[in-house]
Amino acid sequence: MSDNYFVWGPVVEFIKSYKMMDEKGDIVPDIESQEIVRRSLIALRRFYADNGLLTVKAFDDEGCLIDREYRLQDFTEDGTELRKRKVPAWMNSKGSKKDPPDMKLLEKALVEIRAGK
Repeated sequence: MSDNYFVWGPVVEFIKSYKMMDEKGDIVPDIESQEIVRRSLIALRRFYADNGLLTVKAFDDEGCLIDREYRLQDFTEDGTELRKRKVPAWMNSKGSKKDPPDMKLLEKALVEIRAGK
């Protein structure tokens, strides 16, 4: 078993799971939900990158997301702690669905994590 296990997949792969049934009964992409989730996941990766919570580069020099898999070793200790402690709650919050996503929940949790050191 690897100590460097899979944590986050590429955004493009994750949003493919958002589907709905159209008026004909066909399963089609849920474009509205996909866009909300895409925005949330990119904002989450931006938050991690901007706060030094990753050990890898998440955005290129032009500021575009490098859509990739993230493994355990791609996160700092604080990044891992935040991911375990608050990211699931944030992803389920109304704040994560806003445009732009509201990062206050993660900001507060990160301050608490860093203050506890």
